[in-house]
Formats: sequence, structure tokens, C-alpha cells
Amino acid sequence: MRQVYAVGIMKMEVFAMRLYLVRHGQTDMNKRNMFYGWTDADINETGIQQAEMLRQYFRQIPIDAIYSSDLRRAAHTAEIIAAGKDMKVHYDSAFRELYYGDWENQTIEYIEKNYKEELRGWVTDWKDLAMPNGEKFSDFYNRVAAGVDRLVEENRGKNVLLVAHNGALSAMLCHLTGAGMDGFWRFDSKQGHYSSVLISKKWTTIESINHPLCLEEE
Repeated sequence: MRQVYAVGIMKMEVFAMRLYLVRHGQTDMNKRNMFYGWTDADINETGIQQAEMLRQYFRQIPIDAIYSSDLRRAAHTAEIIAAGKDMKVHYDSAFRELYYGDWENQTIEYIEKNYKEELRGWVTDWKDLAMPNGEKFSDFYNRVAAGVDRLVEENRGKNVLLVAHNGALSAMLCHLTGAGMDGFWRFDSKQGHYSSVLISKKWTTIESINHPLCLEEE
């Protein structure tokens, strides 16, 4: 297991890679407070502005590779960032959000009204009980963890930018820091913000969480 060091603690070691974790820009479904894990919504005008600001910022940062979830809201954000560096984007479905099953495209209010018992059960046993016809959290976590392990192995010694979703980014941070599934609710990535992590064979160092450089969420 990697040891984890907080921001500001320096170790005398050459880090294997720096990973920038970016949450996609805002979508209309974000504004409506909806569950939309695998629903292929695109970013809205605010989301495009957020992505443009990310592009301007990362244009000055050395990046060797850009990865993204294959869902449109992440892919579009990544493509805007990549255009500022004349780079291609590598798409990977491993970095998709949790699939919500019957709760896809529904508001939280609708779910609270129409799935009271299912919601109560999921809140109590969220790691092992899937949403109706949805993806079990442990399967989601293992999918994301396997994807980020593969990304790290393929990009040692590089600076990599990855655009994904709030839940997927939380799962990555839990996995990379050794917090495991129990640490999932400790992390929350804001739309259009990024976190930075240094990863070596022995240590993971969190440099920043939710670095703000763009429009705030509405």
C-alpha cells in the first residue's frame, strides 16, 4: 500500500507521475439536481466556459497525455482542453460515473417520493446494494480502480490529465490514497475544478483538491 502525504510535505524522491484530475464542466442536468450516471449529456454554456478557462490554464502546464471518460460531458471538456495543446484525447469507459439504473434521468425529489424503500436500503447499505437495475458500488469502484491502475502503469514518469465525473474522481482518490471505499464520501469534486496528485511506487502525495480557476457552479 502506498503511503499518503498531505499537501506541503516534501519527500526526497523522484515521483513517478503527476496526475491532474478534472471534473467535467456543468450540464443542464447538474442544474436540475438529477441522477444521470451513464446518460450522455453534454456540457452547457457555463460548462463550455469552464472548459475554456481550464484550457487557458493548462496551456502553460506540461502535459504528456490526456485521458477522459467516454461520456460526452467529460469528453467535450477534455477535447476543449486538448485543443489548447494540440493533443489527442484517450477515451476510456472505465472512468464513467456510477450507473444509476432506474434512477437515471430522475431528480432526487422524484426518487425520494417514488423509491422510498429502495432509497432507504441503498443509503444503509450503499457499498453492496445496487440501485434498482443499476451498478453495484463495489463493481463501480473496482472498475475505476482498475482503470486508474492501468493509466498509472502506462504513464510512469509523465504528467497526465484525466477528465471524469464526481463519483469516479472520488473513487480514484480513495484508491490512490489507500482510503478504500469507506473514504468515498470524504471527497467531492466541483465542476470545472481540478485536483493534483503525485504518484510514486511508495507514496501518493495530494498537492491540491478542487483547485478553483473557473466559474463557480450555480
